[in-house]
Amino acid sequence: MSIDKEKIKQELIDESNSILNGWNEPYVVDSISVMNAQGKTTFLGSLRVFDERNAPAIMKEVESKLAKYGKLSVRDERIVPCCSARYTHISFNITVDNS
Repeated sequence: MSIDKEKIKQELIDESNSILNGWNEPYVVDSISVMNAQGKTTFLGSLRVFDERNAPAIMKEVESKLAKYGKLSVRDERIVPCCSARYTHISFNITVDNS
């Protein structure tokens, strides 16, 4: 039985936006990248958190809510652009076996 990549992709978008909405963050996730490899599929997503006080809690929530899909890796990085508000970039990738 193969996995339903489009369903997982949409669930990850919905879950990411639900997390951001819960913390009153204005960023909206509109896409998740999908990479196919032999026997595995990796889903790549990112969130922007503008209130840095929320970043640790949002990261924990991402870890707890998205781990059910597969092997999860989460990273964060502070971004200071020259011409817009600074934010914390939280990225995740989830590797799912296709079997």
